[in-house]
Amino acid sequence: MIYAVKFYLKIALQNLVVHKARMTLALLGILFAVMSLVAFGNISGGLKKQIDSEISKFGKNLVILRSGSVHVAGRGTHQFGESTTLKLKDVERIRESLKGIAEVVPFHDVTYPARYEDKTLTVSVVGTTDRMFAIRNLGLAMGTYFSKEDDAEAAKKAVVGYKVFDNLFQQADPIGKHILILKVPTEIIGVMDEKGTDLAGQDQDLQVYMPLNAFMRRYSNVDYIKGAYIQVQDGVSLVEMKTVLRDFIRRIHNLKTEQRDDFSIFTMDDVMKTQEQGIRLVSILTIIASTVSFLIGGLGIFAIMLLSISERKLEIGIRRVVGSKKRDIILQFLTESVIVALIGGACGVTAGFVITLVVSYFGGLPFSLYPGNIVLSLVISTAVGMLAGIYPAMQGTKYEPVEILH
Repeated sequence: MIYAVKFYLKIALQNLVVHKARMTLALLGILFAVMSLVAFGNISGGLKKQIDSEISKFGKNLVILRSGSVHVAGRGTHQFGESTTLKLKDVERIRESLKGIAEVVPFHDVTYPARYEDKTLTVSVVGTTDRMFAIRNLGLAMGTYFSKEDDAEAAKKAVVGYKVFDNLFQQADPIGKHILILKVPTEIIGVMDEKGTDLAGQDQDLQVYMPLNAFMRRYSNVDYIKGAYIQVQDGVSLVEMKTVLRDFIRRIHNLKTEQRDDFSIFTMDDVMKTQEQGIRLVSILTIIASTVSFLIGGLGIFAIMLLSISERKLEIGIRRVVGSKKRDIILQFLTESVIVALIGGACGVTAGFVITLVVSYFGGLPFSLYPGNIVLSLVISTAVGMLAGIYPAMQGTKYEPVEILH
């Protein structure tokens, strides 16, 4: 049995070498199908790992309140309308009136140019309280955070993101130095750890945090806030808190039943779900494309094997004369078609692995490899090769040795 298998493999490989161009065309469909399955399976796994990591870094048990209309879609949130009705007193009433809340941190953000000497950088300036750093897990690379006293005094101090530090100071010590934000001298007291882009679509390394009172009085002259991070206590449902919070804010804003909300409430789970829906949609499209590629590859193998059998009648006749049975002919050509499919599958796995490495390296995704996808792809390739080779192999047994040799 082992000898027979080795013999069929030897004959099959010899014929593949002889007809390299023809067989290459036959396996291309299989190659693209397997490459798509392996590459996307690995990349989607990396995306899911990244989402889980970003959620854990964003903060625990957070409900995000934003003024105006915010739509959660794709990678982040999109502001479609801004409102000036969300006030600091609303945040205080939320903190005092609602149960199950551990912390409420208001904020106001706006894009301003930041300048140091001859270098200018566009940054997102965030006015907030000293509690922001704790609930958002914002670590320091150097320096200190601003304090509650700094906020009360409206101190012109700032904690800057890592890219702000890197671009304006080129790694030189910035602590105690002043940058101009909207032409207002602002002392740098801290630099945050490198964080990257969060699930809300914000580049956290281009943010500048300062005391909320200073921001509202000295930098923007506004009497409203853009939103608040609301941290709920352990065991409290975020979904239920969103409902309670919505009803409460509508009541204190005196909104009638027919009036739309002048605020938006969401969690990072909402952002995660939209991203997972996008991944799921691309998965479906990948499966459809791979199925079509497998069909095309199967048809290619089918056509090439039919052509090969018609060209090798003499070989079939000689083998029949010297004692080969019909099942030997069938096994030989089935082996050839399966080998073609497996070579295509192996090349597809290699290409998919390379694509995964490239995307992980340049896209900043965690590298992820799923052996199950590889095994499944090779099993499907084998099945396609067998199905595509059955009919041509059966056709090869219909030739009678006498007719062929004649």
